[in-house]
Amino acid sequence: MRIKDFLPQSLLGRTTLIVIFPFIVFQLIILSYYYNSLWERTLHQLSRTVVQEISLILNLYNSNSELNFDTYEDQLKFEVKIYDSLPDSVNRIKLKEDIIYETLRDELKNIALSKVYIDEIRETDEFYIILPFNTKFFKFILHKNRITTSRNHIFLGWQIISALILIIISMLFLKNQIKPIINLAKAAERFGKGQNIDDFKISGASEVKLAANEFLKMKDRILKQIDQRSLMLAGVSHDLKTPLTRMRLQTETIEKEVIKKSLNDEIQHMNEMLSEYLEFSSTEQQVKTGNINPVEAILKIKNDINFIDKHIEVEVTKSNDSLVNENIFNRIIINILNNSILYADHIKILIEMSSKFILIDIHDNGSGIPDNEKENVLKPFYRIDKSRNQNKANSGLGLSITKSLLSQINGTINLEDSYLGGLAVKIKIENQ
Repeated sequence: MRIKDFLPQSLLGRTTLIVIFPFIVFQLIILSYYYNSLWERTLHQLSRTVVQEISLILNLYNSNSELNFDTYEDQLKFEVKIYDSLPDSVNRIKLKEDIIYETLRDELKNIALSKVYIDEIRETDEFYIILPFNTKFFKFILHKNRITTSRNHIFLGWQIISALILIIISMLFLKNQIKPIINLAKAAERFGKGQNIDDFKISGASEVKLAANEFLKMKDRILKQIDQRSLMLAGVSHDLKTPLTRMRLQTETIEKEVIKKSLNDEIQHMNEMLSEYLEFSSTEQQVKTGNINPVEAILKIKNDINFIDKHIEVEVTKSNDSLVNENIFNRIIINILNNSILYADHIKILIEMSSKFILIDIHDNGSGIPDNEKENVLKPFYRIDKSRNQNKANSGLGLSITKSLLSQINGTINLEDSYLGGLAVKIKIENQ
């Protein structure tokens, strides 16, 4: 285990630690100095005053044993009792082990050669001192405020309260300083998913503003490149589709049906590939549409004219009122189903929805994909010839388009072997 494993991971936590740790150390040094120096000196001074008063009483008694001490109690603020022998209760006294009483006991050693007994009086704020003098035992009953002061508690409370107030103010200030950084990170995340970030506002310290400005410049350059690519692909598609249309018209003049059908299939294949290229180039574009429940969307797609005659089962294990972007979600499911129906005649869709995630598993009984190719087929323009029929129209963009679309709605895609014998496409979407 390393020290940094125990340190805060967030910027707010680390900044707070940098600010608060020296402050706490400084406070501890002050408290340590106060208790080890000022407070102990105060205790000794108070105890010394009490001992001097006790010494005065003993000297007065030594000069006049008939002296009435009641007249001095109001002035000295303690009560004096004299015994001929040590009271029996003293034998059961457990001597107090406290810094306050220890300080008093140290001072009493200057006037008492024998053992001194000190204990508190229950249910009161008083304590007593019993010490031998000549042939008598003197008992002095005093209030605790004679040998200690409550100001130490006030000082300690003031230190703690002021420290807490300063820490709270520091954390609020730091939180406001870090908030623009968090907003910048969220904007970068949203932009990376193809979402609109027009509501992002530059704020914060000069360094944060500089980073935000550079981020917005980078965003504009990326969007410009995407627009240029889309325009280029749209132009290429238009330029290629025009001769393809002429070729299709010319095939109508061919008398041999076999040759005619073969040429038309190739032309159709090229048209489909051009359409997929255009779709791939537009996945980064923000599409604003309404929301729909995933179960409702999948049932609509299943009953679509392109899939109504296919063997597609839908099983909902758990459902709720969660919603997803209708246009993006439809494109995702249609892409996967279009890919599946090329290689399988039985497709089963399993849907499970919770408060946090939407899980959709699409199984088929096709030939499947080898384990070492499952990650590769998610890359653009990647095609395999072993597990899937290479005679099928395939541009290598279907699953990569699906992956790109899923990233826009906080979703992921994973490919596994299906219990039906083919491929299982597993989709996981975070609930918003």
